Formats: sequence, structure tokens, C-alpha cells
Amino acid sequence: MEKLCRDLLKEWCEALLRLQIKNFRDPRLNGALLCPACGKIHGRCFEAMYPFLCMASREKEEKWVAAAERLFTWAEQTVSQADGSFLNDIDSGWTGTTVFNVIQLADCLLFHEDLLSEKTREEWKQRLRQGAEFLYQFDALKDNNINYPVSNALALYECGLVLQEESFKRKAEELVQIAEAMLTERGLLFGEGVPHERKSPRGCRPVDIGYNVEETLPSLALYGHLKGDKEVLAVAERGLRAHLSFLLENGAWDNSFGTRNYKWSYWGSRTSDGCGLGYLLLADRNQDFALAAAKNLKLLNECTHDGLLAGGPHYRLAGQAACIHHTFTHAKVLAGVLDRELWREGKEEVRLPRQREEKIRYYPEVESWLVTKGAMTATVTAYDWEYLPGGHASGGTLSLLHHEQAGTLLCAGMNLYNMKEPNNMQAPFRVRQECLALRIEGETAGILYSSLYEDCARISIEGDTVTVSGILKDIHHKRALGREQKYCFCYKFEENRLSICAEFEEGILICPVVSGADEPAAVSEHGNALKIQKEHTAIMVESPYGLDLPYGTERIFNLVPGLQALRVQLCPHQGKTGFSIRVC
Repeated sequence: MEKLCRDLLKEWCEALLRLQIKNFRDPRLNGALLCPACGKIHGRCFEAMYPFLCMASREKEEKWVAAAERLFTWAEQTVSQADGSFLNDIDSGWTGTTVFNVIQLADCLLFHEDLLSEKTREEWKQRLRQGAEFLYQFDALKDNNINYPVSNALALYECGLVLQEESFKRKAEELVQIAEAMLTERGLLFGEGVPHERKSPRGCRPVDIGYNVEETLPSLALYGHLKGDKEVLAVAERGLRAHLSFLLENGAWDNSFGTRNYKWSYWGSRTSDGCGLGYLLLADRNQDFALAAAKNLKLLNECTHDGLLAGGPHYRLAGQAACIHHTFTHAKVLAGVLDRELWREGKEEVRLPRQREEKIRYYPEVESWLVTKGAMTATVTAYDWEYLPGGHASGGTLSLLHHEQAGTLLCAGMNLYNMKEPNNMQAPFRVRQECLALRIEGETAGILYSSLYEDCARISIEGDTVTVSGILKDIHHKRALGREQKYCFCYKFEENRLSICAEFEEGILICPVVSGADEPAAVSEHGNALKIQKEHTAIMVESPYGLDLPYGTERIFNLVPGLQALRVQLCPHQGKTGFSIRVC
């Protein structure tokens, strides 16, 4: 793990350094990192200061110190504010992300102040103090998404250490108490949605797996580690352990239903830092933690192309450039692991908790079921805590199907791609972008009605079979006037096979089967079978009703979570249709 951490950090930082604007007269541009995917400068790009200094310490090259200093100077000229805050972006008024800016600046000084001149060191410390004083009085953050107050606790505690200021530490102790009451009975962290305490009509809590494992729980773990707070560490350990049920064998996170899954990027979340540091900090407490960190790190490496971390496995195949936001935030975690010498060698042949037991797990706080059968695992969700219209799937959708050898086969990202955070999300570029979710849908009077928008679906379990019933609804969860568009799904799980039966009278059944453009795919002569050759195995999609591929073998794509798929669709025959997916 140490070698992979070291090599990947170097690869990422070299790519970021190539994108740094140098020797430019305008101080609002000079020193910044230019994003090739977004064609802009991301306001948080100066967080690469910390990984650059980590590189300077390891490589003994002055160029890294100079690059970090250029980033600091640029930030002071652009996103730095008189009240001590930093803007999230040059054209944004949001200053909540000051917590992350301050954490990385504190890390620069905690680990690498010896690389700086006395003048620079004092200048950075003074700026850190200004940031800490702003965060100290920024009480509104407590009422924002849970990642903010918890990260603020870490930011202020680190400031207290660097600046030897006890008042910052005391404020951090006050803030961290918020998280201790935010774990559900099963250990899932809630609060990624406001108000934190609001329950949905089905009694669900606001939960986002991506933000939890990449931002909030690692911040909690690091705070507990720095302070030596056993109670906080116990809370962090419980939360990190519970979330392992959503980690797939290939290191990907299942956030197919999360409140903020519009930023889901398969390995985590677009603008958060990463899960590795949190799990490795507590690896001595649970042997699965090192394994989780190792598998996720391996996936990060696999999703890296030309030195930049892409938002998912199929970005390059789909012709999408990698946004640098993924790289500079996740580089901070690799730097943190290396600076603290946290690497562990997990036994990769051991299965993760999700795949270890054949059973169906129910999570009422997100109204979702995790099904594991042999090498297959799936998620069925009727989650109804809505962060934005058209966000995550509901309606009893089979939102994820993953096989140990074949990889992810079905996957629901966003129902309707919506750049909820324009500065923090990527626009699709010359690609056929469509919803990837398995669904039944149809139009009435120009309005789309879909099983994805059903917020009152009924779910029943019998053995290895999950049955769903509901009514097609529009994006606002309204049914068509004068129409009762009922539907029923039956998901039957076997060792290497999933059978899906669907009953409905109107519309079509759409099943995007995840497949990269580099995988050979062919439809049988009679049109009732589709074979896709994967790297280690093959899958067969079969239906006695016949399969319609409207685009042939051209792939569709979605930035959430960065996957390509073959669009397969079926029409009902006397109110029924169905198909199976078999790994062979």
C-alpha cells in the first residue's frame, strides 16, 4: 500500500503541476490550477498546497515548495476574504468550504513548516488564525449538512494545535458533539440534508454514503485521534464499520440512493477527500478497515488517466475529461496517509462484509435492502428523503447489481442529471447521456411518468425473491390524471443469475446494462439474447419476449457515477415482460 500511495500521489501531483498557471502577469490567474474538463479555475484548487509540500518532503525538490507558495499567493489575490473566509469559487458567495481550506493549511504547518522560510511560515500562520477566527463565529454551519460542523470541529482543533490557542480547541469540542447523536441504530450517519432531524413520510433520515465515508466520518476519526478522545473514536469506528456494508469488492461505494448522489463518483464523491485516512487511522481496531482502504485505493488508481483521477471507470471511454477537483482533494488524503505512516497491507483475498454473508439486510433509515447471493450483491431502494427533485431513485428500484467477477451490471445514478452545484459538477461533453436506472416509464400528455418517482412503493421479501408494487408517477410524485398506471417488479436472486419479471400495461421497461465501449457485445440472431464479454467472464441478458437495443451496441453514459451502458428495453406482452442476467 505504501508504494501505491507514494506512486499515485506523485502521478497526481505531477499532473496538477503541469496545469499550474506560471509566469503570468495577472495575479488573479498566476499560480492557479486550470481544469481541462471544466475550462475554469476551481476556487478550492489551492488545497493542493498540502500534497505539494508532502511531495517536497519526500522528493527533496524545491519546485514543490514554489508551487505551493504560488497557490497560496493566488488564493490571497482571489478567493480570500477580509473576514478571514475563503470563497468556494471566484464567482460564488459560499464560504462554508473555508473549513476544508483551513484544514489543509493547518496540515501544511503541522507537517511541513520546516520547508518554509520564516517569512512565509509567519504569513501562513497569520492567515490560518484569520480563518480560524472566522470559523469560530460561523455558527450557521451547525445547521448545514452534517459534513460541515464535523469538519469545522477538526479545522478548529488543528488550528488550536498549530497556533497553541485553547479557545479553538474548546469550540471544536462543542461542535463535535453534534455528530455523536447522528448515528442511526444500525450505525449509519445522518444529516446530509437539512433539517438534520427531519424524517421523510416513510420515516427515512437524510443519509449520503459518499459524503459520510469520504468527509464526515474521516474528519471525526482524525479529530478523535488528534485529541485522544476515546468516545469520539468509538463513534467514528461504529460509523465506519456500519458503512462497510455499502463497499463493493472492487473498492466502489454504493451510493445509488444517497441524498446527494448527484456528486457520486463510484469510488466516492466528487469534491470530498476520500475514505482511506479515516479507515487507516482506526485500522488497528478492525481488520476490515485496512482492507477497505486498500481496495478503494486500488480503484482510485484504476480510474486515473494521464495523471488525473476521473469521476468513474468509463470517463475515458466516453470521451470525458477528468475534472481536477477529484485529484486535488483526494491527493490530500494520500499525503495524510504518508505523513502519518498509516499504510497497512490488507489481505485482498478476504471478502468485505457486504459479500461475506448470504442474506438480505434491511435499512429502514434509508428504506433500502441489500441482497447478497453467492457472488452477486444488489440494492433495492424505496428511499424517499428527497434532496432535490429528480435526484436518487426510489419506487423499489433495483438500484445496483454487482458481481465479484463481472463487476457492476446495473446501476442507478441520478434520475435526471441536474447540475445542482454548477461549480462542483461537470457538464457532459458530446456524449449520449441518459439515466442508467432500471425502470418502467411512459409519457402521458407530454409528461414523463416513471417507477423511479414512486414514493409509496410496497416491498415484500420471500426467500431470495423481492417483490415491488407501485404506480408510475411524475417527477413531483403525482400520478397521471384519470390513469392508474400500476406496476410490479419481481426480482429473483440465484447464485450467478438475476431474473426480473415486470407487470405493467403502459410504457416500456428500460434496462441499461453496464458495459464499457471496449467490451465486445453481440445480440443473438433471434434478438432474445445479448452477450457481453467482460475481462474475466461473460454475461448473458436473455428474454423470451425479445430484446430491443434502440442504439444497437452504442453505449449511453452518465456522469453519475461515471459508467457506460447498453440500453435494453422491452414492451409488455399482455401486461407482462421480463429478462434475466446471467454470469457465465
